[in-house]
Amino acid sequence: MGAAALLLLAGAAAGAGFEAPGKNFKAEVVETSTAPGRTDYLIRFPSAVKSPWPANDVVWAHLAVPDSAKGRRGPAVLVLPVMAAPNVWIETRFVDRFVKDGLVVMWIEMPTQFRRRPHPSMPSGQVFLARKASRLAGNFRQSVSDARRALGVLAARPEVDPAAVGVFGISLGAIVAATTWSVDARPAAGVFLMGGADFPTLVVNGSLSGPFARRMGISPEELRAAWAGIDPLDYKERNRGKKALLVNVRSDTVIPRANALRLKEAFPDSSQTWLPLGHYTAIVHLAWLPRWVSKRLKNALSRG
Repeated sequence: MGAAALLLLAGAAAGAGFEAPGKNFKAEVVETSTAPGRTDYLIRFPSAVKSPWPANDVVWAHLAVPDSAKGRRGPAVLVLPVMAAPNVWIETRFVDRFVKDGLVVMWIEMPTQFRRRPHPSMPSGQVFLARKASRLAGNFRQSVSDARRALGVLAARPEVDPAAVGVFGISLGAIVAATTWSVDARPAAGVFLMGGADFPTLVVNGSLSGPFARRMGISPEELRAAWAGIDPLDYKERNRGKKALLVNVRSDTVIPRANALRLKEAFPDSSQTWLPLGHYTAIVHLAWLPRWVSKRLKNALSRG
């Protein structure tokens, strides 16, 4: 059912030009629903970045509040999803586990995903991998800016302790989450699942992005120039003391091992866990991984 509540929110602190500091925006709750043990909200707010596609410039956020969180301020997590998947089946496994464990959870539709597709006929997320290095970098910047706005929306909720908000991302969502924490001091914890750093080499060498980049004639030099200031490696000194948890898989070709190791370099005090199998076959770990990640997120956020 619809809801008329509007939140007036201030933009986050400055960081690499991703967000206009102090800029106000409205976040509107447009739908609510209930399920056993939780209440779900659909929220929309404007993106801080203008893209070539008007539909892409509205951020849709999905908020789940466990009944146990109502009437108090507790920990929360922002979830950033896989980009090119046709659904959020994988992310839902983590969201449901987090909610069951008492975390307030928000996940957002990333640029060119789902409702944000430039045209309804286009597959979700496909346009993100752009034909030019500058447009690809622009899409990534918009992702980080949207994540930072979402952090503010989430932290403003009456059920959330703003000092106990974490970030969790999967695949490209993990890379966006890593950059978000690199430029934004607000997150208290981060878990990056199958992420990497040094994005220009990842685009060229990854089994998913590499063939596309070669067909489009996108050179490493173009990528490096366009990516200045938006890679976690650019912030490794700022990231000292951030105890991120990195979870990677040993036979990943989408996120090459070298790039997974570079993410460890970007967060010098992080811990890195290596699991068997590859980027897609690692789906079998969903039998146990959401519970394992949830426990570690809760422990990290309880320490503030």
